[in-house]
Amino acid sequence: MLSPYTGPSNITTANTVIDSKDITTSLTISAPGVVIKNSRIDPGSASYGVQQSGSGSFTIQDSEIIGTTQAAVGWDNYTLLRDNIHGAAGDGIKAGNNVLIQDSYVHDFLTASGAHADAIQMQNSGNNLTIRHNTLLAKNVGSSGWGANSAIILKADLGPNSTGPTVVDDNFLGGGNYTLYVLNAAYTLTGVSVTNNHFARGVALTGYTNGSQYGPVDVQSSCITKWSGNVWDDTGAAIAE
Repeated sequence: MLSPYTGPSNITTANTVIDSKDITTSLTISAPGVVIKNSRIDPGSASYGVQQSGSGSFTIQDSEIIGTTQAAVGWDNYTLLRDNIHGAAGDGIKAGNNVLIQDSYVHDFLTASGAHADAIQMQNSGNNLTIRHNTLLAKNVGSSGWGANSAIILKADLGPNSTGPTVVDDNFLGGGNYTLYVLNAAYTLTGVSVTNNHFARGVALTGYTNGSQYGPVDVQSSCITKWSGNVWDDTGAAIAE
């Protein structure tokens, strides 16, 4: 049973624990060690659900995040565990430095016109970023096609150069233009390990026979330090980088 959250929208006290709350405002985490668990975050049309600021760090676990126009969760120094993220008009997650995303489900976008929506989008350099054992589906709600851009896009658009480690391991991925992008942009990206991921395929699941509009991956080899065990989920056939 959730009770209404009545605390501050900017968390400035270290090691704050928010447990079993119905949160209807976006939260900014400006203190280290904050924990949000067993809660529902629905800030309506706010830009973000939960975002890190300054020296802030946080963990969100066993919680649901709904809506938002820019991203449900953003920036650096956080952990997501067993979370359900859906209904975003922009990105599901913006992932920067020192981020772990594990055992979570990002799905069912409400992509705004002109948005470049991704289930997970690398932000800035993305060093020490781990994406493990998640289900990430770049699919719009109520759409016969996918609409959103990708399940994961790793690209150092805003800099500085990214040297990793960046780990993408044991995820179920589907949808988008390409489902997974790993690319150099204005800044270089190296140190990326992509292993043991399963890619969705099939009209019943995706609306596209190959699980995305153009293909499963768009990858630059110079970014990759390890690529192995990545397969189509329906056949087990290997997917090359």
